[in-house]
Amino acid sequence: MESHSGTTGISVAVSPRIQFPRPGVLRILNADLFNTTDSASFSTFLRRAFKTPGISGLSIPKPGQPYADLFYDSHQSHREILEALSGTLETDVSALNETATHETYISPVAIARDRHGAVSYHRYQNLVTGWEVQQESTGVIKLRNPALYRKGTLCEAIERELMSVLGVDRYKSSTLRATVQVHFDPRRLSGANIIEIVDTALANAENQEVLDKLDLDLVICTASLPVAAAAQFAFPPLMPVAAALFAYTSIPSVKGAYDVVFKERRLGVDVLDSLVVFGCLGTLQILPGAVMCWCLSLGRLLVKKTEDNSKKMLLNAFGKQPRYVWLVKDGVEIEVLLEKVAQGDVVAVHTGDAVPVDGHIIDGMAMIDQHALTGESTPAEKGVGDRVYASTILVAGKIFVSVEQAGTETATAKISQILNDTAGYKLTSQNKGEQLADKAVLPTMIISGIAFSTLGPFAGVAVLNSDLGTGIRMAAPLAMLSSLSLCAQKGILVKDGRALELMNEIDTVLFDKTGTLTRERPEVGDIVTSHGHKPEEVLLYAAAAERKFHHPIALAILHKAEELGLELPPTDETEYKVGYGISVGVNGRLIRVGSRRFMEMEGIAIPDSIEKKLDAVHEDGDTMVMVAIDDHLGGALELRAALRPEVKDIIAGLRQRGIKHLAIISGDHEAPTKKLAEELGMDRYFAQVLPADKADYVEKLQAEGKKVCFVGDGINDSIALKKANVSISLRGATTIATDTANIVFLEQGLGKLCELRDIARNLDHNIRRSWGMILVPNASCVLGVFTLGLGVGFSVLTNNVAAIGALINGVLPMREVAKLEAERHHMLEMELAAHGSDPEPESDLEHMKVVPTKEVKDVVDASEAPVTGERRVPRKINTRKTASTGTKKVAGKA
Repeated sequence: MESHSGTTGISVAVSPRIQFPRPGVLRILNADLFNTTDSASFSTFLRRAFKTPGISGLSIPKPGQPYADLFYDSHQSHREILEALSGTLETDVSALNETATHETYISPVAIARDRHGAVSYHRYQNLVTGWEVQQESTGVIKLRNPALYRKGTLCEAIERELMSVLGVDRYKSSTLRATVQVHFDPRRLSGANIIEIVDTALANAENQEVLDKLDLDLVICTASLPVAAAAQFAFPPLMPVAAALFAYTSIPSVKGAYDVVFKERRLGVDVLDSLVVFGCLGTLQILPGAVMCWCLSLGRLLVKKTEDNSKKMLLNAFGKQPRYVWLVKDGVEIEVLLEKVAQGDVVAVHTGDAVPVDGHIIDGMAMIDQHALTGESTPAEKGVGDRVYASTILVAGKIFVSVEQAGTETATAKISQILNDTAGYKLTSQNKGEQLADKAVLPTMIISGIAFSTLGPFAGVAVLNSDLGTGIRMAAPLAMLSSLSLCAQKGILVKDGRALELMNEIDTVLFDKTGTLTRERPEVGDIVTSHGHKPEEVLLYAAAAERKFHHPIALAILHKAEELGLELPPTDETEYKVGYGISVGVNGRLIRVGSRRFMEMEGIAIPDSIEKKLDAVHEDGDTMVMVAIDDHLGGALELRAALRPEVKDIIAGLRQRGIKHLAIISGDHEAPTKKLAEELGMDRYFAQVLPADKADYVEKLQAEGKKVCFVGDGINDSIALKKANVSISLRGATTIATDTANIVFLEQGLGKLCELRDIARNLDHNIRRSWGMILVPNASCVLGVFTLGLGVGFSVLTNNVAAIGALINGVLPMREVAKLEAERHHMLEMELAAHGSDPEPESDLEHMKVVPTKEVKDVVDASEAPVTGERRVPRKINTRKTASTGTKKVAGKA
């Protein structure tokens, strides 16, 4: 087998020797070719080799090695693989470029090389990459690349990239194992997409020349245990070595004590730990001291890992945004980076894409999956005038969105920042725990002095070690972060971590009536008729007139007509007028819909029967919509506040969960507010309250000794929300930037209120349990020192085992998070199985027809002059975005 310059692109004539060192491995020996992997000759050889069918990998074990190993299916014969390889190595360069570059992507050699210079390539579908697939199943892939070994900045760059990719659920990386494991949605991404993403992130990352310093704290602590045990019980000459190891492992505690005493100028738990270290060294109780340092090291590691994982889960819940968008410009859709989109632009969103911005739909209809943002289990139907949010998924249809916010200004981005800030809060219980532990330092030292003087130094060190703060200051934040992750999973945004703890102490819930207990959209009640018209006829004419509107009254009338199965007749556009009311031609009749004032302006008389109904409806705080047919009033529709369907169950649930006082506050009249309070079984109500005065009633309840949770809609309740002990807003993402509430339900409704109370109560129980696990053993140990003669070893064992138990207890809420994730993953697998595992569904809604408005048609039909640096795609072409690169693949004409 020979290859010559000019024909093959390899710069020197080579006559490689071939070996088969073991089954499935073909070794090519050629010092000139493999001496440097940065040469053009090696690059050409690499492309040609992987053009060969059956070649699955390549390895050059050492830099400058005169050979390379090619891996292939061991079932192939030597002759078969040699003939295939010879054919590709002798292919003309131009022919190779026409085919291979389009079919196979090969990673740069720089990211397939480890720290020693060895090169390893692996084939995965049409990718040739430095990433080796170690494990793969539905929605999970684990990759290894030696280039990551002890290079934290590279792992961080990959994680930053994965954090922003839509369809990536969670991930973790390890610098020691040089691995990245990714859990993803196989409906949106594939294993090849994930490899492309991490490959691109690694290629773009700044190269880290210096290896990370190894964190050997726990390793050294573990190694010190057998040495200390041997020195203590079997071989005393090892005592100096054991003492030196113990002293080294105690450095973090000594540093902490120094900071507390000299920088913070107070006595803290670290002071006690340091005194225990010196006491163990002084009494030669090296083994108990080594056990203490090992437990402290394990606790620090567990806290760090749990904090990292919890913060990732919090940010992953809301932090997904696409990197490219389709901007409608000069009549075509142009693919641009998200950061180039400005307010007022129009972007197109296709089936399967993520909505890239916050804005309003100006054309089209779609079903949108808002689960990640609002917690809604089913997709929502959206049309012209409806608002959409970044990172929600367009399940079916196509829409054009007018941009209001993009990038870091979107609701999703703000939620991610809020969660990032929230993860840094400390619980009040934890602060109290630290304060209590710090206050106990001096008494503990005094009791230790008494034990030292009466029972000897061993007893003094044993009492000194029985501190209370080591465990709780680690267990409490773990419990908080775990609970915050659970809230995020359930669509509850906790903006202040302390509010989650306070929620368990609440004994009074004050509900704002409008928009909280009732829906924004009213419902049609009684239909009063006159002049011989039937209720269905009046409703039909009103719905036909309102069919083009999306305001609450129109939606209420249209919903009622849909509920009764009425088929709306066409309207006469020539008579369509909108002013103080609506005037429209329907079936040859002039229909006017509006208020009583509008009817009086139009000269329509109001019959006595409807006058009486108007007065009664007004007393209840409701409204009437008049419907005139030709020159007389055909009837009127009563519009009343629609009670949220979940309210009664929520009220009963709160009673069961220990809420003693429930009240309503409203700006409405006395009669409707009282009626609603009686219907729901409220303890009190406050009517005709101005928005600015709601805070006064919160303070009034607090003056009575009550701890108040105010639940409002986040619009006119800002002062009351600030005054309450805990404040909850139901407005969801619509006011996330300005909402003053501590907690926001992203799904607009009260359904999460009982769940929030349960999470808060479980958090409180978790922390109390941790306290008990720490307090009881340590107090018993101190008592045992004076009564049973217990020593340092028992004290260290008791204290640290209790602390580790508390740490494990702190992460228990993560079990429910994992359970929810497992359920979601199981449902995903079932859905994939039911749909033939198609990762890119293209189903459209049969009942939805996208009919562009004239303005959008004008934009689309405009000229297609080229734009420098941007790629234009006519709307008639059906395109699909690839998951990692953002490029579009033309799939054919619509």
